[in-house]
Amino acid sequence: GLGPGPGDQQTPQVRAALASATDLIGYTTYLARVTTRPGQQVHASDNRVESQRAEFALDLARRGRRVVVVSSGDPGVFAMAAAVAEVAAEEQYADVPVRVLPGVTAASAVAAAFGAPLGHDLALISLSDRLKPWDVIARRITAAVDADLVLAIYNPGSVSRNHQVADLKSLLLDRVAPDRVLLLGRDVGGPTELLTVTTVGEFDPTVVDMRTLIIVGSSLTTVVQRPGGRLVFTPRHYGR
Repeated sequence: GLGPGPGDQQTPQVRAALASATDLIGYTTYLARVTTRPGQQVHASDNRVESQRAEFALDLARRGRRVVVVSSGDPGVFAMAAAVAEVAAEEQYADVPVRVLPGVTAASAVAAAFGAPLGHDLALISLSDRLKPWDVIARRITAAVDADLVLAIYNPGSVSRNHQVADLKSLLLDRVAPDRVLLLGRDVGGPTELLTVTTVGEFDPTVVDMRTLIIVGSSLTTVVQRPGGRLVFTPRHYGR
């Protein structure tokens, strides 16, 4: 896991693995964040070929190469670790060791930029319906909101997927008050970082893209005005 963006948020463990690898495999955009050393082979691919990428990585490793498959954020959260594990579970790869190195996931990075909105129970949900139907996503959002969990929403929308964020707002307004806290973190830690504190009622779905993570607060999520800016938190106690 390369972390959410800035190099200083990569773990030393990940940096060591990148330095010692013979082959680096991943989505083109993520590989562009890696500084290679002489002799390393870089294998870039489209973001929609996860299984093929995993097979290619495992085949290289079986031939004795030291292979690193990179993901943005944490590889185990809507990323490549599950894809590699699924293929590695096949009998033909039984002799290939697989190790997952964690990274700072987007929810943690965005939450920290605002304060502590993930301070209590939460759900992580991807809005991408490329690998699961929209009715499953909607059912999970509804269940999480009804359980009064904080929601961290990954993969909210793209050029080819543009209805999901508006549908999310409609689902939320059916179940929570319009003043429920909603946070938008775009390119957190990057040169175009944008942090927005708003509410479900005031939320504009058209400003969201794939570089944005949405956090929907619980009924207890609080915004405090401070001299240095706003501080958002969800208390660790629960009571109404």
